[in-house]
Amino acid sequence: MENIGFIGLGAMGSVMAPLLVKAGYKVFGFDIRKKELEDSGIINVRNVNDLSDKDVVIFMLPDGKEVSKTAEELIKSNTKSIMIDMSSSNPEDTMVLGKRLNKKNLTLIDAPVSGGVAKAITGELMIMVGGDLHEIKKVIKILQVMGKVEMTGPLGSGHAMKSLNNYVSAAGLIASLEALNAARKVGIDEVSFLRIINSSTGKNNSTEVKLDKFVISQKFNSGFSLNLMVKDVSIANGLIENLTKESPLSKNVLSYLNSSLSFLGQEADHTEVYKVLNK
Repeated sequence: MENIGFIGLGAMGSVMAPLLVKAGYKVFGFDIRKKELEDSGIINVRNVNDLSDKDVVIFMLPDGKEVSKTAEELIKSNTKSIMIDMSSSNPEDTMVLGKRLNKKNLTLIDAPVSGGVAKAITGELMIMVGGDLHEIKKVIKILQVMGKVEMTGPLGSGHAMKSLNNYVSAAGLIASLEALNAARKVGIDEVSFLRIINSSTGKNNSTEVKLDKFVISQKFNSGFSLNLMVKDVSIANGLIENLTKESPLSKNVLSYLNSSLSFLGQEADHTEVYKVLNK
């Protein structure tokens, strides 16, 4: 497992792939935008088919539809690669692709990540891995280069866990922004608000990491787009509704994020939801 194909060199892939090079792997990168990473040690290829002979192919793409489309190209090239989808995909798409690959005696593992660009740079991502345990063991050292690996269960469970995590994160973000907005109108200083809430039971990832850096500073440049958060929460809401028949909060969170996206536009950072509260 020394030759790795890495498809998708965007914000996350561009900092994850070089870690594999530093760990001693031979990495071949492909991006549809013909993006090349200079001085990274990555060998750039011009066609997906050039990755068909690699031991492992990692996908870091916008969604499962793109992963499936790209995987089909590899299938046509008679690939024998183990495929790892580290994108934020819909678990239903993952399971459909897994069955398709299984018929070709090929392996798919889902291994989405959490932690954002900052954790990707340092190799400290949380990696949620679903699939056949025997196959996962073949590639676990590769995954461990990029972060902490947690097994979630069968194929598709990794992507389910990722969407549920991002739903909880989104709910915490909205609640935190609502509270900050109300605190300001009451006359509570922003610095005091953060200091108190982060020393109390209401603290969460948004209050500890996002509010000061991206909201109060008005930089709104966390690097995670609102449209991707909408996609993940939509997946989670579907899971919650289908599996539990109840969605007391997820439906409302999704609705609010959708209306915010309509107001802010497709290029908005997810922390810009605060602007909607102050529109």
